[in-house]
Amino acid sequence: MSKAISFVERAQFLAAVKDMGEGDEIPDAAFQLFREIESQTSAPWAQSDPFAAERYLAGRGATLENAAANAAEFELSFRALYALATGKAAQSFEDIANWIEQRVDGAQ
Repeated sequence: MSKAISFVERAQFLAAVKDMGEGDEIPDAAFQLFREIESQTSAPWAQSDPFAAERYLAGRGATLENAAANAAEFELSFRALYALATGKAAQSFEDIANWIEQRVDGAQ
C-alpha cells in the first residue's frame, strides 16, 4: 500500500522539476497543489464575512445568480493564487481584492 506524499513533499518535487515541464505544466500543478492546500481550511473571513466573494463578483458586474454560483470557486482559486504570488495566506478578502487590483487589473 502506498502512502500519499505530503503537501511539502509535493511542493519540493515541483520546485525541483520547475524547469523540466513543458508549457504551463509545472505552474498548473503548483496552482492545483495550492488549491488543494487552501481547500483544507476555511478562509479566515468565512465566519465574519461569508459573502465577501459574492459581493466582490457582483460589484464587478456579475449577476447575483452568477456571483452566488461562482463565489466559492472564485474564492478558492484566488486564495491559491494569492498564496502562490505572495508566499503567505490571505488573512482577509480585502487582501485578495487589493492584490487583484494591483496585480491583475493594474497589469492591463
